[in-house]
Amino acid sequence: METMEPTRKEPSQHEIAARAGVARTTVSLVMRGGAGLKQETIDKVHKAAEELGYRPNLMATMTRSGKSRMVGVMVPPIDSYWARIACGIHDYLTEQKYIPLFLWPSHMFEDLDEHRELDQVHLMLDCRIGGVILWPYFAKMFEKHIHEFSSRSLPVVTVDCSIEQAGVNADSVLGDNRTGAKAVAKHFKELGHKNIIHFAGPDSEDWARDRREAFEEEVDCLTVEVDIRPRLDPIMKTTLEAHPETTAVFAATDVFARDVYRVAAELGRRIPDDLSVVGYSDLDFGEYLNPPLTTVHDNPYNMGKRAASLIVHRMEGNAEDDPTVQLLPVQLLQRGSTKSIV
Repeated sequence: METMEPTRKEPSQHEIAARAGVARTTVSLVMRGGAGLKQETIDKVHKAAEELGYRPNLMATMTRSGKSRMVGVMVPPIDSYWARIACGIHDYLTEQKYIPLFLWPSHMFEDLDEHRELDQVHLMLDCRIGGVILWPYFAKMFEKHIHEFSSRSLPVVTVDCSIEQAGVNADSVLGDNRTGAKAVAKHFKELGHKNIIHFAGPDSEDWARDRREAFEEEVDCLTVEVDIRPRLDPIMKTTLEAHPETTAVFAATDVFARDVYRVAAELGRRIPDDLSVVGYSDLDFGEYLNPPLTTVHDNPYNMGKRAASLIVHRMEGNAEDDPTVQLLPVQLLQRGSTKSIV
């Protein structure tokens, strides 16, 4: 009969004290920072703890101090952009000895569920998070649920979106959407394009409004709002068919741009010979399209790290500071999907 391995028991402070030849209270003091003790004694205790395989109980430490080191993160990595943001959040928090608790109610846009979202919010709160980082698409639902955080005075940071609601003081980290859109407009003008379509994101979204307004300030264009949920909105094909004079398209996202490639192929329009295309966000597939997609890069990894640094700043005793909106620089990446017509 196969025998089961005994469950490994975490060594106690009494065992560490016996191994180090010190009092149990000395071990306890070392584990709390070792203030007032000789370095020789501290080293001896740490050596004994290491030999016994001791790991400190972080949950117990948080309970004793009353300070959580757990951060709720609702940032589903639905594509390479948000995966990089999640990586930035993870790396910064763990470097600072904070614990990211990643939860989200859906993996894609199609199955958003307000009730499931509230369940996830409550699960975070039950884990005694000390702050939360939110993804923008959920921010619309959080207009109903945000009080779950604000009523408990928990700091909130939003990524790529801001929340404007009475009683909610949330920090925000945004890519500089206006500068990015203006860079696209400048690029098209330098290439001589005048018949331009902008396939814009939903006007209800901050990032889409900022890109649209900034682009329209710089060029005359036909703007068409595209539903963000379908993989291929039929309005793109209808619009391009109705406007054969179009020589350039600014797609508000790289996903939109990929759909433009598919529609252009169906209509027999070559990129960039017949149609120059620029996307936004520098998703991982862009450089592998044929031709590689010109797009705006806004460093999502750094955006994630910046959001994490803001939440740590709040959780370390700076909750009363005024909320901040941090704009991060962007860069136009010129690849093969645009061409001069001058």
